Formats: sequence, structure tokens, C-alpha cells
Amino acid sequence: GHLPVNISEEVPLGSYVRGLSATDRDSGLNANLKYSIVSGNELGWFRISDGLDRETASQVVLNISARDQGVQPKFSYAQLVVTILDVNDNRPRFSQPEGYQVSLAENSPSGTELLVLSATDGDLGDNGTVRFSLQEAEPALLSTVSQLDREEQAHFSLQVLATDLGSPPLSSIARVNVSLLDVNDNSPVFYPVQYFAHIQENEPAGTYVTTVSATDPDLGPNGTVKYSISAGDTSRFQVHGQTGVITTKIALDREEKTAYQLQIVATDGGHLQSQNQAIVTITVLDTQDNPPVFSQGTYSFVVFENVALGYHVGTVFASTMDLNTNISYLITTGDQRGVFAINRVTGQITTASVIDREEQAFYQLKVVASGGAITGDAMVNITVKDLNDNSPHFIHAVESVNVVENWKAGHTIFQAKALDPDEGVNGVVLYSLKQNPKGLFSIGEQTGAISLIGPLDINAGSYQVEILASDMGVPQLSSNFILTVSVHDVNDNPPVFDQLSYEITILESEPVNSRFFKVQASDKDSGVNGEIAYSIIEGNTGDAFGIFPDGQLYIKSELDRELQERYVLLVVASDRAVEPLNATVNVTVILEDVNDNRPLFNSTNYVFYFEEEQRGGSYVGKINAVDKDFGPNGEVRYSFEHMQPDFELNTVTGEIRSTHQFDREALMRQRGAAVFSLTVIATDQGLPKPLKDQATVQIYMKDINDNAPKFLKDLYQATISELAANLTQVLRVSASDVDEGVNGLIHYSVIKGNEEKQFAIDSSTGQVTLVGKLDHEATASYSLVIQAVDAGAVSLSSTCMLSIDVLDENDNSPSFPKSTLLVDVLENMRVGELVSSVTATDSDSGDNADLHYSITGTNNHGTFSISPNTGSIFLAKKLDFETQSLYKLNITAKDQGRPPRSSTMSVVIHVRDFNDNPPNFPPGDIFKSIVENVPVGSPVISVTAHDPDADINGQLTYAIIQQMPRGNHFRIDEVRGTIFTNAEIDREFANLFELTVKATDQAVPVESRRFALKNVTILVTDQNDNVPVFISQNALAADPSVVIGSILTTIIAADPDEGANGEVEYEIVNGDTETFIVDRYSGDLRVASALVPSQLIYNLIVSATDLGPERRKSTTEMTIILQGLDGPVFTQPKYITILKEGEPIGTNVISIEAASPRGSEAQVEYYIVSVRCEDKSLGRLFTIGRHTGVIQTAAILDREQGARLYLVDVYAIEKSSVLPRTQRAEVKLLFSNYLPVCFLNEPFCVFVVSCFTDGSAQQKTRKLRLLIDSLAKDNLSISIPQPVFLKAASLEI
Repeated sequence: GHLPVNISEEVPLGSYVRGLSATDRDSGLNANLKYSIVSGNELGWFRISDGLDRETASQVVLNISARDQGVQPKFSYAQLVVTILDVNDNRPRFSQPEGYQVSLAENSPSGTELLVLSATDGDLGDNGTVRFSLQEAEPALLSTVSQLDREEQAHFSLQVLATDLGSPPLSSIARVNVSLLDVNDNSPVFYPVQYFAHIQENEPAGTYVTTVSATDPDLGPNGTVKYSISAGDTSRFQVHGQTGVITTKIALDREEKTAYQLQIVATDGGHLQSQNQAIVTITVLDTQDNPPVFSQGTYSFVVFENVALGYHVGTVFASTMDLNTNISYLITTGDQRGVFAINRVTGQITTASVIDREEQAFYQLKVVASGGAITGDAMVNITVKDLNDNSPHFIHAVESVNVVENWKAGHTIFQAKALDPDEGVNGVVLYSLKQNPKGLFSIGEQTGAISLIGPLDINAGSYQVEILASDMGVPQLSSNFILTVSVHDVNDNPPVFDQLSYEITILESEPVNSRFFKVQASDKDSGVNGEIAYSIIEGNTGDAFGIFPDGQLYIKSELDRELQERYVLLVVASDRAVEPLNATVNVTVILEDVNDNRPLFNSTNYVFYFEEEQRGGSYVGKINAVDKDFGPNGEVRYSFEHMQPDFELNTVTGEIRSTHQFDREALMRQRGAAVFSLTVIATDQGLPKPLKDQATVQIYMKDINDNAPKFLKDLYQATISELAANLTQVLRVSASDVDEGVNGLIHYSVIKGNEEKQFAIDSSTGQVTLVGKLDHEATASYSLVIQAVDAGAVSLSSTCMLSIDVLDENDNSPSFPKSTLLVDVLENMRVGELVSSVTATDSDSGDNADLHYSITGTNNHGTFSISPNTGSIFLAKKLDFETQSLYKLNITAKDQGRPPRSSTMSVVIHVRDFNDNPPNFPPGDIFKSIVENVPVGSPVISVTAHDPDADINGQLTYAIIQQMPRGNHFRIDEVRGTIFTNAEIDREFANLFELTVKATDQAVPVESRRFALKNVTILVTDQNDNVPVFISQNALAADPSVVIGSILTTIIAADPDEGANGEVEYEIVNGDTETFIVDRYSGDLRVASALVPSQLIYNLIVSATDLGPERRKSTTEMTIILQGLDGPVFTQPKYITILKEGEPIGTNVISIEAASPRGSEAQVEYYIVSVRCEDKSLGRLFTIGRHTGVIQTAAILDREQGARLYLVDVYAIEKSSVLPRTQRAEVKLLFSNYLPVCFLNEPFCVFVVSCFTDGSAQQKTRKLRLLIDSLAKDNLSISIPQPVFLKAASLEI
């Protein structure tokens, strides 16, 4: 019969479907019926071991049989039609559950379609009807609702919810990632727009000026900015296209231009240009420039947010040293949004738009002050202070929370969080409850944590709690928030698994989505507290398994035992309570191997190299294959695809060995190749059908060097002309080697017979080439032994002979022994004399060696001739070194061959100078004027002579051979002829010098030297370098009764200078100026008033001044002694002594003494009143000790320039008298070369002996006798300074 039945697809396992009953009229076993499903249960659902799925089959037709237990059982059949009713057990499934990736141009208009979503739901009716939601998007069609801007947000991540209309509805979510594609919708923007830069003048090209900067928020080339100068001096400045760095092209000159202005344009890769161009002002500075200087390097101001527009923030001030310069101010950086403005004249900074501290709390502005062409800058820091202009803000206006009815008081159920962007107390948030149902809740004032105060009533269902968040600012701002608290039953019991652990074995080949086991847990609670959901939380490597909410495990992704053979899954069962409880269990899944992996060779093509000549059984190589399976499924055996007589293969190890010995060369001859190509097979031992892999094996016979090279001939013959050019090919030898590679690579070399290196052989080709120059006369033939060597590790070789005959040619030119001959001749050489000889040789014979000589191509001018047969060179014309000192003759030797051959050599003839020219000074007298007192070593004049002779014959040295007046006042540089001062030049010594300069050449020998003389007159001009020097004595004796107006004496001061420099004026500058007067020009000292005898002595200070431009002055003390009677008495009326010339100033001459007749108590003073010689008054040659009476020299005395006898008048005066009391004495000073001598054998000195330096012995004796006689007549005592003692025997009289 046909029995219909309807059941829901979600009925639990073991649910009753329908009962079928059959009757059998038999009895016993024949009536004992057994039921079975004959067909229709292919899904196995009605063993009731699996759940039903309407989406797999909506109707199942079961054929049910009833069979008795008889020996020959009887059957009866009934058909059960099971219709499975739909339940909402399938969620909508997106076509791309992993998500969607969408790209969209950023400037797409609103309403642009992004993509069409599709989702399927296998359920029926409302259960399978899908609706899509994304905020307010239309179902299924995802499109934009407004125009998008990539620069604001480049990526969007949308969640699309697909919900069916079942009850309860099921849903799934897909993520749609939207990437906005860039469009070149932004132009580059400069900030700052204005730039000011300074540069010092004359800085080199390439000097850094400043950097401009523009930004473009677009991507890639659209956002890549390039800079260029659109206006300005591009000849002096350049901008780097990528960096914006501006540098100079040339050095700048401030005098040419003091300031430049450039306009810079920025262009992006899409050719959009900046709307506003950058303005760059460049000032050229020098050291004198003074840019404006701000009163502060950095300014700091404070302003509150939300102040009115135009609010005064602060003022900056800059000044410059130029008071006439007007300064203007400008903000260049730090304010891209234009929040602030600055008064260009006053520097006052004001607000230009609303300031919001929460948007930006600090600004750093750069302010530039322009003063004419130059600028200065300063930083301005502006801090924005907070106002309470923001209320606390909750993230959501309404939220809900689930709680359990048995939670105790103090349990925290929710954390409220509100944010206030204000600063300080304005941003501190305090929480309170504005609505607190039944007072069951409390909130932390500062934390926002909501806690329970009392127990909640599950019957109330839910509570509405209103939370208030307030800040602490003035005024206080607040916002509120609604929290829905839902109360749930207590979850008393956790889920419990029916086993402590599970272990399942499955085949690795089980298909994906196969269900293989179900875990089971129970929960004694009711409602959601008892509803259990399962999940895998650990051990699920590679997300291999999944679990349905009912605990059914299934295969989620393909399994492979070879990757992982065991999984230990940690499955958790959780109830759905507010405070869920859970239990965990380990589920071990073991994968059972199937033969699903074939063996795999580690290479598809093996290449082995096997050396020839090895004996049979030698190892060739090894193949290897790996099978990832387990047991017999993974055991590999190896074999050849076809039988191989030459090689054997180990079936287990994969080793290949040879079966006999190979000769590679024989294989090449027989087969044309020395390689074997084999196919090998690897087979596993799996059942029912083993799996295989195959690979190719190529065995190359590796050559050994067992064959020597072999020449085609043992003897090669060749001929070559002796005139053959370099690199001429002679012959090519050839050898072959049947070995392979380097063993058969032949290199040729000449090992014998090429000692002259005339030939070379190409080591690769065997080509013999001439590399030298052949000469039949030198070598008529060559026998070369050529070797061929292979390149084997142990090389093999063979040799052949190459015989080369050299053919003779007329190929020899005459040859000189040297290319150049140097000859020296004297310029006074006689015409016709032999100069030199040259000789050439020619290795040819006959006419080819018959040589003729000639002079060719020369500057000879017929001066030389050559013998054509002998090569002797003769002088043909008189030489003159000064006209031509070098001759270069080209001597050519030519043979008589056909054609003739010749060669040339150079004969260089140096004419050696003969000293036939004396030095020659320029004509005319030489005068030079110099100023006296020039520094020693000063150059005076250069005198130069010329000598046309060469080398040392014309090399001159200079010397001063005579000076008048005599002395070494000048020297001369012996090389340059420059005259220098050699001593102090004093015009007062000589006002003219006459020098004789001699220029002498350096010819050798010295006797051949020539010279010339030149007189040089040097005039000395005067300088006022001498002060007047008093010559007259500084004391005189006067008669007290002298008449007024009488001349007492003439004061004389000498000044050796010339002209006015030597003219002297006199003046009494101190003393008894009323008693005496002096004539200003003559120096006459006159009595101006009567002398007073009691005065005894008058003292004057007299000055002498010359009339030079810088008047020089000297003074002297003048003592006037009044003469009187009865004065001091000298020990002698006359004194005499002898002086020696050249004694230094201050040398004691003689000591005189006088005493007062009134006793020794009276003080006596001594004065020299005159020094005479031969009735002439002399100057101050001597001084006398005023109290001691010791006479000393006051000048260095020279007997040759002065007298031989000085008469000195000395006055002695008695100082303590009331009337003048004086006495005169005369001292004779004999100035001679006399030396006092005493005899050593006498007890006392008796003579003064003269030691004259000139005259004969008789003259000396006569002079000495005259001297002694003179001294004896005067009856004088003689003062003998520094006596020299001699023995009497040495004296001749």
C-alpha cells in the first residue's frame, strides 16, 4: 500500500515517524515477522542515526518489507512516503562569504552602484526569502548616498546583513571593503606663500637661498609636486624640481641689484598648477646691512578660546638702525588656516576667525619684519586657554545590560563612560543617577561604575536607569544616558558531557562536509540556561574540522594524513545564560592512511657523469623517490622501464652501477654519442593498486686523457722573403686529439729553433706567423720544433718539424754607428782644418755597399764641407761664435744599389767661444746722489757691463778696486753689479766719493781674462745730524779792572754740517747775564758791567744753536776767573809729559798740584784756560779735575793729524779768599811715539828712550840725544806713564 506521512526536518534523532504492521496467518517461525527497509533509504536517515535535511531531499519513499522466519521465508511489501517539512535551519549564504573588495573613483556621483550582492537560503517560503540591510541602503544593490572624497577617507569597511523572513529569522554578515581610487581633484597648495631670504654678496654659485614647500593630498603622480620659476631672474636663481630648494646660479653683486623677487609655481603629475604661487623675496647683503631686529627673539602670548573676531592677542615690535626706514610686518608660517592677522604697520596680532582650543591649543607663528629690501624674523608662541564650551558626551544614548536575579548588592553591572574634551576642571566628568527605579542602583561619582544596592525581581522583567554626566566647569554642562537592565533567571547547572573523552578513527580520504561523530552534553537548567551550544576552541590545526550547534562534528577542509595524522580537539559546551557555564572535553581524531600519494622522484631528470675505462660494477649514481604514505603504501621499489645490458639498478637503494668497462672514444665511433638515456620507475606497495612515478636518467661518459695529439705531418716546409712584413703568415700546422673537452683541447708552441724570437705560433690554431724582421745575411734558414699539448690534468703531447728557408733581398741600408755625433770646435779654428769624420757600413756587397757621403738639409751656409768618399768633414769658412754657435749637419750615406738605399745621421757642431771680446760698460759718466746716514746695506746704483762672449768668457764679476777718499764705505754685488753702502755715510767725513768699478770675465786660464773699468761718482747730501760742539775753553782769566765793553774771549762752537745746518748762533741762557753779553753771531764775550773783585769767579751757561730746519742745540758752562796776586804755589812752574797716540778718552795724562801759602786749609780749584800748539789755540782736548788737578784726555789724539807738542795753561785759584788770588802754570805735553824705558840693572830710572818707528839706527840715536839734552836744560821732572823695562845691553846710543 501507499502510506503518506509528513515530518519536520528538525525532528530529533529517534523521533517516531509512523508504525507499520503486517499480519501472517502462519504460526511459529513462519509467522515471526522481521521488518526491513528494502529501498529508498540511501541517505540512511531512517536508521535514525542521522538528522534529516529537507534541503537534501524534501520527500523520501521507503519500501518496507515484512519477512517471516520460515525455511523458505515469505515477503510482503508496503511503500511509505515520507514528506519532510521545512524549518528555518539555513542561514542566508552570500556568494562570497569571505567578503567583497570594491574599488570606486572618489569623484563618483551619489547613487553610483558599487556592486550587486547575492545570497541564497535553501529554506522554503519566508524561511528562504532574503532581505539585505546596510543602514538605509536598498536591498541587494549597494550604492553611494553622497559624493566621496578619498582625501578625507580612503577606505570604508561595510557590514551587510542578509536576513531571512523566518521565525525566528536567521542572518549572516558579509564584509564589503570599499577602496576609493584617487582622482586628480586637488591642486598643489603652497604654505607658506611668502618667503624672505638673505644672501651675502659674492657667495659662489650653488649657494643655498631657501626652500619652498607645497603639498598635494592626491596619491602617486597626482600628488607628486614639481617646482619651477614662473617669474623672476632665472639667470641668477634656480629651483630644484623635486625638493623646492632654491640656489644661486652665479655670484650676486649688491652694487648691481640689492633685491630680487621670484614667483614659484607648483605642478602635480596630472598637470594641475597651484592657484596661488609662492613669492620669494631675496635680499643681497653686505657687511654694512642692518636688518630689522625684533625687541624679543621669541614672543609668548595667551588668549582664551571663542574670543571675538579682532581680539587683540599681542604686539611685536622691530627696529632698524636706519631711522628713516618704514617697517612692515607679516605672518609667514604657523597659521595655515588664517586664525590670526597682523597689522602690517603696528605689528598688532588679532584674531581673524574663531579659536577652538579643542581643535588646536598652541600656535607657533613666524613673523617677518621688512625694512626696505632686508628682513628680520621672530617666533610668536600663542597658547589657547580653555573655556567650558563642551558638555560631557556619551558614546551611545541608550544601551542595555543583562543581569541575574541573584547578584548580590555591590555587584558592578555596567561601566558608564562619558568624554569631555575640555581642559582641567572643565573636562572632569562626575556621574549621578537622574532616574533610579526603586533605588536599586548606585553609580560611582568619578568612575561611572553602576552597582546593585538591593536584589532585583525577575518578575519586573527590566528596569530603566537614567545616568547624568556633568562637568565641573562654570557654567556646569551635562548630558544623560538611558540604560536598560534586563533581569534573568539563575544559571544553576553547567553542561555535562556523556564521556570524559572521545577517540575516533577516520580515513584521510573522507570528503569535505562529511559528518563523522557527534558529542553529547546535557544541562539540567531550563530555558536559555539549559540551551547548549558547541564549539572547538583548541587543536583544530588548519581549521580542519567544524562542529554544528548540536555537537555534530564534520570535516571542514580536506584532510591529509601525510601533513598531520592526529588531531586533539578541545570541544567546549556552553549554555546561553547571562553568566554562561561550560564544560570541555578532548576529542582525538586519528587519520587512517590511504594510498593517496604516489612515489615522487626528487628529480625528473637525473644526470650522471661516469668516467670511462672503469671496470664493471663501478658506482654511477643514485636515484631517490619519496612516498608520503605509511606502511606498504609508502614502501618504494626501483626498476628500469626496459632491460639494460650496460647498467644494473638496486631495487631497494636506487644505486646504479655499470656492468662492464666503457671506452668513450669507441662509443663515439660506434654510436656517434657517448651518453645513455634510461627511464627508471619507482613503485609503492599499496593495495589494491600500487602507484608509480618515473624519471629520466642520462649517463654521460666522462672523458679521461688517454689519447695524445697527432700531427697531420711529421715535417712541414715553408719559404719566406727576408723582406716579409711583420705578422706575415708562414704556415699552419695541425694536430688532432680524439679526447673530449680539455683533454682534446690542443695548444701549440715552438719548443726549439726560435731562439731569436722571429716567429710566433697561435696556441689555438697552429698558425705560424713572422713577428720579427728577417735577415738572410744573418740567418738563411730556421728549423722549428713545434709541440702540440692537450689540456688534460696529466697532459699528453707530440711534436713535428717546420723548416723555413729565408729568401735573400737587397735589404740593407748603410748604417752609421750612432745616430748623432757631437763635435766641439773653437771659434778661432783655421779654415781647412779637419773637424771630424763619419763612417757608415753596409752589410750588402758590391754596388750595394759602395757608399758616398754628402751634407743635406742643414743650416751650414757653406761653413763646412765633406769628402764624398771618406766622410771627413772640413771647415770651409771662418767661425764666429757670437754670430752662430751651433751647427746641425745631416750627413747622408747612399749606396749604389738599384734602387739605392741611404741613411742619415746628425752631426751637431758646438762652436766653443774664444775670449775675444772684453766687457763693455755703457758710455758716459755715472753720477749718483745719496743722503748721508742711509742704513748700511742700502742699494745705491747698479752698474752693468756686457760681454758678447759665451759661458764663462761672457760671465762677468764686479769689484770696487779704488775708492777716494779711501775706506770701505761701499761694496758691490759681484754678480749683479749693484753698489751698496758698506759703512755709515757721513757727509762731514766726505761729501763726494769716487769709485772705480772693474768688470772682469771668467775666462780660463786667468791670464786670458779681459776687463773694463768704470768711474762712479757718488755725491753725499747733508742732513742736520750734528749739534754744535764747543771748541773754545770753558774757562778764562780776566783782569778785574777790565773796561766795560772789552772782549774777554770769543766763544767758538763748530758744526760740521753744511749751509744753514752748520751756521751757529750764541746766547747766554743762565748765569751773570747782567755782567756779560755775547755777540749772537760772532760769539764775542764782552763785559757789560764792572767786575766785582770779591766775586772771584763768574759762571755762565752759554748755548750754541744751528740754523737747520730742526735746530740742534748744545750748551756749555763758562767760568770767568778774576786774576789776582799771591795765589797758590805750584810744585813746579812748568810741567812736561809724553803722550801716546790713540789712547781712549779719560786717560790720565799728568797730575799737577798747587798749595796756598796761607796754609793747607785753603781750598784750591784748577781750571784749563787755553790749549795751544805752535801759537794756535786748540779745542777742548783735555780736562782737569777741579779739585784733584789730574789732567785727562778729552779726545782720542792722532799724532799724524795733530801737533807733537801741546802747551796747556792751567790756573789755580784760592776759593776762600775775599780778593782774587790766582796762579798760572804751564804744562808741556809731548805727543810722540816715545815709550819710557828703565834699565833693569839700575835701581832707578835715568832716561826716557825714544822708540821711533822710522829712520836708521843713527837717526834714532840722534833724536834720543836731542830729547835728553832738551830735558836736561829745562831741569824738569818727567812723568813717565806705563814704563817698558829693557836690559841695558839691548840699548844702542
